[in-house]
Amino acid sequence: MSPIISVSLNESLKKFINKLVSKNKYDNKSKLIRDALLRLMSTEDIATSLDSTSELIPITRNIIGNMIIVAPNDYNVQKKLNRIESAYRDQIVSKNLNFVNQNFIAFMVYDGTLQDFQKLVVEINSIEEIKNFRYLIIN
Repeated sequence: MSPIISVSLNESLKKFINKLVSKNKYDNKSKLIRDALLRLMSTEDIATSLDSTSELIPITRNIIGNMIIVAPNDYNVQKKLNRIESAYRDQIVSKNLNFVNQNFIAFMVYDGTLQDFQKLVVEINSIEEIKNFRYLIIN
């Protein structure tokens, strides 16, 4: 189980979060906040990797990560996921699909940069139909 962190929000942020969740852009508040933090981490990595001449220094830290995705066994959902996977085909080193009832469960192993992993996670999280998505950075 993931640790729980409590935060205080002003009323306008609370309304904004509730609005995004109610418009079905996100399944729940936790998923929305995780996605927002991952996006922020990506921009922070880029911002802190600037040298004095303002050129980007590549983030070279490689990680191994795994992902578990549960989604409806629907052609359109699989098409969305396949489109994302093809963009990261060099980093996704293993994938297994299992079909249970009306769902598919995808297990993927990732080997690549931390920055690309963050982008991949954000893109997978953007698939609205996904019922559950978990990921773990192993090293």
